[in-house]
Amino acid sequence: MPKKTKTQSKKSTKKTAPAKEATAAPEPVAAAATPATPDSRLPPPGTLLQKLDRHGAVRCECTIEEGGIRYAGTLYRSISAAAMAAAKDLGLANRTQNGFSFFGLTKPSRPPKDPLQALERVWERYHGQVETIAKSATDESRSQIAAAIGSHAKAIEGLLERVA
Repeated sequence: MPKKTKTQSKKSTKKTAPAKEATAAPEPVAAAATPATPDSRLPPPGTLLQKLDRHGAVRCECTIEEGGIRYAGTLYRSISAAAMAAAKDLGLANRTQNGFSFFGLTKPSRPPKDPLQALERVWERYHGQVETIAKSATDESRSQIAAAIGSHAKAIEGLLERVA
């Protein structure tokens, strides 16, 4: 093996294997098999999902099918795989992509384990926010804040009547 000079790189001495011939497939399918059970968070088959830009123009779209998600003529097993392909087509450099957030779907929230404890946490957050706003309020905005709190109190009284 000849001695390398400082200007030569290790890469220049490596040998590359010849490229394999590509075979044409009738229809590209990403990943191996269809999932056993469809994800309950996905919309029903036939639904068209579109990713919109901030002006409302469609940037990309995919269709939910029985066997997976079809994007650009390819059937993907997961919505995240379809989102990765779409992100690559859009020039995004993400290494991973959450398909539900990419296409604007969200996971449904779980019901709280203890509703009374959840209600207490919400009240504490609301109370803290109101105190912060009231402390930094100007003389001009105090009447608007008082009116908003009054309407909240009336709504809470209405809820109290329904519960009692």
